[in-house]
Amino acid sequence: MTHSAAAPSPSNKAARQTAVPGKCQTDPPGDRAANPYPGLAAFKPEAHHLFFGRDEDSERVVARLAETRLISVIGRSGTGKSSLVAAGVVPRFAGLLGQLSYLRCEPQGSPFHQLADVLGRELPGTDSAIAHQAVDSVQRALTEASDSRQSEERLAVASVALLRQRKRPLLLLLDQFEELFTLTPVACALRFRQLFGALLEIDDLYLVLTLRSEFTVRLMEWLGEDLFRASLVALEPVSGETQLQAIITGPAQACGVPVQAELVSTLLSAASASRGALPLIALTLERMFEERDARQGLTLEAYERMGGLASIVDTAAASIERLIDSEPQLELACARLFAELATVIDEVPTRRTVEIATLRADRQISRLVDALRSQGFLSDPDDQHVEFAHETLLTHWPRLRQWCARYRDSLSLRRQAKMAAREWWQLVAQEAGSPPAGEHGSNPQLWSWERQKPVLLALLDLSHRAALAEADFRDPGIAAWRTLAAHLDKTLHRFLRPEPLRLLDELASDETQHHRREEIGLRLNQMGDPRRGVGLTAEGLPDIVWIDIAAGEVQLEGKASEVFVVKPLRVSRYPITWQQYGTFLAADDGYHDRRWWRKLVQRKQPGETRWGFQNHPAINIAWSDAVAFCRWLSERLALAGPEVIRLPTEWEWQWVAQGGPMRRKYPWGSDWNPARANSHESGTGRTMAVGMYPLGAPEGETVADLAGNVWEWCLNEYDHPGNTQIGGDISRTLRGGSWLDFPGDLRAAKREEFSPDDRDGDIGFRVVLAAPLE
Repeated sequence: MTHSAAAPSPSNKAARQTAVPGKCQTDPPGDRAANPYPGLAAFKPEAHHLFFGRDEDSERVVARLAETRLISVIGRSGTGKSSLVAAGVVPRFAGLLGQLSYLRCEPQGSPFHQLADVLGRELPGTDSAIAHQAVDSVQRALTEASDSRQSEERLAVASVALLRQRKRPLLLLLDQFEELFTLTPVACALRFRQLFGALLEIDDLYLVLTLRSEFTVRLMEWLGEDLFRASLVALEPVSGETQLQAIITGPAQACGVPVQAELVSTLLSAASASRGALPLIALTLERMFEERDARQGLTLEAYERMGGLASIVDTAAASIERLIDSEPQLELACARLFAELATVIDEVPTRRTVEIATLRADRQISRLVDALRSQGFLSDPDDQHVEFAHETLLTHWPRLRQWCARYRDSLSLRRQAKMAAREWWQLVAQEAGSPPAGEHGSNPQLWSWERQKPVLLALLDLSHRAALAEADFRDPGIAAWRTLAAHLDKTLHRFLRPEPLRLLDELASDETQHHRREEIGLRLNQMGDPRRGVGLTAEGLPDIVWIDIAAGEVQLEGKASEVFVVKPLRVSRYPITWQQYGTFLAADDGYHDRRWWRKLVQRKQPGETRWGFQNHPAINIAWSDAVAFCRWLSERLALAGPEVIRLPTEWEWQWVAQGGPMRRKYPWGSDWNPARANSHESGTGRTMAVGMYPLGAPEGETVADLAGNVWEWCLNEYDHPGNTQIGGDISRTLRGGSWLDFPGDLRAAKREEFSPDDRDGDIGFRVVLAAPLE
């Protein structure tokens, strides 16, 4: 807010009581005079005649300003720093200089933008043609503003140029300066130091910072020790009885309203027993003035009726609590509003400044904004933003205090992510010359999934939204992302797009090299592969994603050239992975349970766990092992219908691999494409994670790895394909080719055989859900 100081020096009390005609001091005691107590809000310069008890502190700051143009007013929350500067220092300094303009600005999360915005809207004394050009330059920079470093530089140049066009001295209050260290990315704060240095060189520009004492060291590091010490003004809490009495009685008496001596004595006693009591006293007096007795003014009886100093926030919040209790939907709206207005920094609850338009977009939240504002719980730092009137609410309003404690960790994670996202985007914009249009899956500055996931869960927690059902992923972090994506700002959206999704996007191009696909599979395994169908269910059983396959018929090639009918069935999207097969090996009723080995050869030990990454296909699997696994899983899943889990027949397998009636040579088409399968040509020399070649699937299907990676067991015999009965040592059919094989072996129609009781490092299996054939 801008003020041109025209009031006389407030050192004379009589002058202070007659300085602004029409104010409450001229109203008779019984009239509904304007309330002289601001409550939790800070005093403003125009209310200097109502600002009592801080003469000594005000004079001390003014004396320092006469010597230096930079002052850092540092004190604990509740010491009245903002009020002291605005209502104590500004009028006195104006009287000393003869004329003075005043602006207030909060750094918030974008100090360059905030300063330029205040200057462009409110800077007085800019009525020359050159000044108008400077204003236009600032407003143009604001219109084109982004999170880029180049945008910050344009805002800085325009702001300095505009400030040089002033016609009179200006005191610029950079209020709540701790926001530069709590809400602003580190790199941005360092760049703002350069702009700050330029401001210090502008004649007749006086800079006053207010800062919570917890952030003293950060300010010293930011300013530099010499400049910090030269600017420091430590502000202690008001504790002197004379000062407190003036604060309590002065505003009311200036309006001709009496204050009972018993009330003054009680408030003095309560203040001395409570740390940081000044905001509570201010709120108490504001409410008492509204309910004052027409003859006795502010009374002890009214104070006790309100519950005293310790209960004043409860009393003030009572109407809000009744409103929320009467309409349950407002409780959810209240939690969402708190998520916008509060954060936690170093485990200390802190208020945030939010665009009012964002809050007005939700009708229920908008109603709460009005309710909180009516009780003085919200204030407007400018005409576009809103914030809690004072940090006191964060610790003294039970609902808000409990909410901050409940969501402390989530709030802290959100803040870290927002700051990191802005720093990342500025770096990307700087390196690219302009903000890139696409995603940056391999950008090393992006967070890993291990850091993204807890943030997404925290944001979901704060949003109070139910997670959307997720068909392709079992991970709750990705479900949180799907739920929140449409509600995140662009920078956070890009920054928090889950690493697994970025990696999987890379797979959807033939340009992605085989070694990169292998890296992606290993990285997915490292983070706990979130894809459905790869791992386990919540119950610890293999999580199979079933793909529906329509009926058809298949003619086998070679000597076994019979035509076989394929009935409708469901096939697993991926071959069985090591993690899934491992449950069978580890279960008490698994591999070593004789029930599953009827008519099968059971070896004492399972095959070697080679390349045993959880999301890689299980290998060294004999046909007998695979059949036993299917029997076990059918039992464990307690399948109720006529279907069982079993190995596919080779005609079922081929029908899927050739794209059904398309009868393709390879799952993707008629021509060999070395980029679409893990074969001998890939050069990996081993298996890789399942599903690393999505373009290798048949068109219109999502059945993966039907060519390459591992050979897959089929149920039927090789020489007599119509025989699907269990038992005997006749070779069984393999299909699909493996990492060892050349293109001819990866054809959809290629038949291969292997002894049912032998194992090999390139043989695995997938399963179907279909009618039993044993």
